[in-house]
Amino acid sequence: MKQSRILVVDDSPSIRRLLSHNLGKKFKVLLAENAQDALNLLDQGQMPDLMIVDVAMPGMDGFSFVDRIRQDSVYNAIPLIMLTARDKSGDKEKGLKLGADDYLTKPFDIDELGERIERLLA
Repeated sequence: MKQSRILVVDDSPSIRRLLSHNLGKKFKVLLAENAQDALNLLDQGQMPDLMIVDVAMPGMDGFSFVDRIRQDSVYNAIPLIMLTARDKSGDKEKGLKLGADDYLTKPFDIDELGERIERLLA
């Protein structure tokens, strides 16, 4: 059985390490420290089965990244989870309206994230 590929897009080295360590036990984890790096990986043919995207990043933020991905016919069907410290009123709704499949706020439970990943990949 092919190992699912998860693209983690987050500017926090500690979050990237945490997700890589924990998710790497079950999935192949690709890491990008910002939206542009993620777009570059996609352009290089690194096609993930699911993306986890931070909202607050330098340059292109997570909302803009999701909007761009959802307008691209090649990538728009990839399940996407927004993972962010931002829990301002309206942020979750904005993310879901742009096309995110799920939205979790930090701090998060790694087991809950794993369950949400499994559900979206099923």
